[in-house]
Amino acid sequence: MTSAPADPVRELLDSNRALCEQAVDPLEIAAALEDSGLAADGADRYRHADVFGLAEELYARVPRRPPTREPLPPAAPLRTLPLTALRTATAHLLPLLPAATLGGLPGGTLAVLLGAGTAVLAGRGRGRDGGAGGEPGEEVDGWGPGQWEPASAPAPARRTVPWAALGQGAGTGLLLALLAAAAPGAALAVALGAATAGWAAAWLRRFGQRQGGAATLGEYRSRLRFALPLAVLAQLAALAGTGWAVAGGTPATGWAALLLLGTLPLLATAVRDAGRPTAAAAAVLTAATGAALLALPGPAHWLGASPAGGLSAAALGPALLLAGTAWPPSTGPGAYR
Repeated sequence: MTSAPADPVRELLDSNRALCEQAVDPLEIAAALEDSGLAADGADRYRHADVFGLAEELYARVPRRPPTREPLPPAAPLRTLPLTALRTATAHLLPLLPAATLGGLPGGTLAVLLGAGTAVLAGRGRGRDGGAGGEPGEEVDGWGPGQWEPASAPAPARRTVPWAALGQGAGTGLLLALLAAAAPGAALAVALGAATAGWAAAWLRRFGQRQGGAATLGEYRSRLRFALPLAVLAQLAALAGTGWAVAGGTPATGWAALLLLGTLPLLATAVRDAGRPTAAAAAVLTAATGAALLALPGPAHWLGASPAGGLSAAALGPALLLAGTAWPPSTGPGAYR
């Protein structure tokens, strides 16, 4: 029968030395040990009553080692912000043209096609400017004790059909066509407001990339906690100003649609940057599909709502879903790689 080792804690220390050397406090070690399945009964094997006492001994046995970080990508230069704003505005103004001039089914069909095409082109151009272009894969940001630690290596570039960009662009084109039929001034304000949405999304990426000096994940998250809400508030203020200038006589339901549809591009971009382009496209398509159904004669008659009111109702749920999906990852480094 083999005897128990004279110092069982040393074996555990040897297998977790990097964790113990870079831990900020014993609680980080305790959390890691619990995640590995070492519960209170497991601590008995190391002559401790619980995991926390074991973590304190491990923490006391090793000297601290300076953390090593994998830096975030360099922040995009300031000159790319106006280019991003112009590209995003163009991707909204082009689909609006046939919707406003032709109207009806032909104008709506062209708006959907132009929206899909310009969304793909805008995404490729954004990649050339240093942003996250193309279709990023799912990524969850990780944080080791005191160090940046990407959860997964970036997937190799593949030439695939950008379905998410196509879907998001088509949904945007349909929403603009429906809003142009209900409140032309509000539709123009949304298309012009896309410029500030693109600028705000680019600023958010740049701000996140400039916080690579944070020593811990907690410090990084504290710096980014209010970045997305502030960007959304700035977008709402810009939309209010644009709407006052070009859609002053719009009724309340038109204003609600203006603010909701004008904020969707910013929220969708934040979700896409967090590695969830499919979720962003699905939300925009859901809003567009719901708005199209509510615009049909039957549902519109049954509900007794104005066309702009139907747009607001259809966009509210997806906008809240995008906001809830975008905010948690926007406070972590994985959204800015």
